[in-house]
Amino acid sequence: MRRIIYLILSFSIVIGFIFYAPGGLTRPLKLSEKTTIFIEKGDSTLSIVNMLKEKKLIPYGLTFLSAVAFFKVKKQSLKHGEYEIEPQTNLLQLLQKIISGDVVVHYLTIPEGLTVQEISKKLEDTSLLTGTIEILPQEGTLLPETYDYYWGDTRQDLIERMAKAMQKLRQSVWQEHKNQSFCKNWTEVLTLASIVEKETALPQERNVVASVYLNRLKIGMPLQADPTVIYAVTKGQTSFYRPIFKTDLATESPYNTYLQKGLPPTPIACPGQASIMAVLKPAKTSYLYFVANGSGGHEFSSDLKTHNHHVRTWRATEKKKKEK
Repeated sequence: MRRIIYLILSFSIVIGFIFYAPGGLTRPLKLSEKTTIFIEKGDSTLSIVNMLKEKKLIPYGLTFLSAVAFFKVKKQSLKHGEYEIEPQTNLLQLLQKIISGDVVVHYLTIPEGLTVQEISKKLEDTSLLTGTIEILPQEGTLLPETYDYYWGDTRQDLIERMAKAMQKLRQSVWQEHKNQSFCKNWTEVLTLASIVEKETALPQERNVVASVYLNRLKIGMPLQADPTVIYAVTKGQTSFYRPIFKTDLATESPYNTYLQKGLPPTPIACPGQASIMAVLKPAKTSYLYFVANGSGGHEFSSDLKTHNHHVRTWRATEKKKKEK
């Protein structure tokens, strides 16, 4: 009987020590502000303990090791990843976070109208991603939107998710609209949508701009789209923020729609869903021309005389801005 009582007392003391002693499971970690820890895939329990001690989050590792042993009996193991720890978090809460894999979620926004090379550069500059992009996808085939990712995810995996997102969009909209579309295939949709994307940032203008280019295609008129000239000059590596010169317009390239009729051979950027839908559901207009109006939008016209008037007005507006 005494032996049983002794064992119960000993067990109670051990449990009390593990839970309530300095560095125990229920005592807050030595943390004055939010901090982040990283657990590599394959890290041993001992290496995790050493990391926590080096960061001075725990005074010693016995409590942590004892708790991990308890969770392992329950077939619950520590998971690798990036973990954010708030002040007043105790060791038990930290352990439960690591066991449940409650890792930090990051978000990367890909703006509409970037080229595949620009998106690749954006991924390269995201330090929490790993690895390299083995093969760049075809231009225009990545869907711009916000993607979640985790520390240690690979750049290749993320770019493949972007490509799959575009394929998913294709499956949901092309089948529905292809019989009514002037575009013969999905590549043509992406190509025209990429031009629309680069021409206007105003949501209310997208389907009107799309109608202008579709009207030109239907009568065999050159698209004469400035963004295609920029793509021809830069080869999709970047954009330039300067006026287009006459020498640019003379660039020999299948992407130069001042010299070539019809659509370019591929998209010139990655269009967003709104620009894609503008091509699939364009406005019904007779417009063949448009020019900037000096306030972020465009003036549209159906004949060259009216268009030239709008051009003169725009030039006068720009001149006044420079004189101020």
